[in-house]
Amino acid sequence: MADLHYDNVDFGLDSKSFVERFNSNLGDSSELGCIIQACRQLFDCIFQNSHVEFNRRQANGVAHELSRVAPSHASSHVYDDVPSCIRDLITNEKQ
Repeated sequence: MADLHYDNVDFGLDSKSFVERFNSNLGDSSELGCIIQACRQLFDCIFQNSHVEFNRRQANGVAHELSRVAPSHASSHVYDDVPSCIRDLITNEKQ
């Protein structure tokens, strides 16, 4: 993301505990805590207008499907209706 010069990015992760630890100001001297701290420092330096947030795993199905079909489009698309490739996923989420 940094190499593409994106700055205003919302990072959606499906690990609630990781997101809570990443967004927490509490110290954590564990190995994972040190890795998260290093990531947070890099994140704060490069992505000032960005956020790390929790997304339920089911929402990732929609993101994965959209990323799978995106290369077949030659240019950007704006959809007024739900694209057919994710219609069933969204319908199942509502149930």
